[in-house]
Amino acid sequence: MYTMKKHCFITNIKSSELLSEYVHHHDNIFPEVTSGLRSAGVLSLEINAVPGTLTLIMTITTLANVDLDAAIGPGSAYREIAKCKEWEELMDNRFHGGWAKCEEIHNSENWG
Repeated sequence: MYTMKKHCFITNIKSSELLSEYVHHHDNIFPEVTSGLRSAGVLSLEINAVPGTLTLIMTITTLANVDLDAAIGPGSAYREIAKCKEWEELMDNRFHGGWAKCEEIHNSENWG
């Protein structure tokens, strides 16, 4: 059995006008990005919007032994793929300016 790890991040879209464009981009994500993320160890990635706000929450699931920063962060092999670099720069520069890592404060898996 494999042990999984969830990574949670939060950001704010720069304006309400950009939200539908952001969703459109994610509905039409570059194939190189999805294959690059899979190759880097990302098993699943979800982005949720907090209703009535510009706040987005992203959850990434990996195997527990994956160092997510090394796998997809700056300087990673993922970021060396031209379309992945283009994607990440577009998302950061046009839509939100980057993601902040959330700190887990509770997990039901720790229940006795």
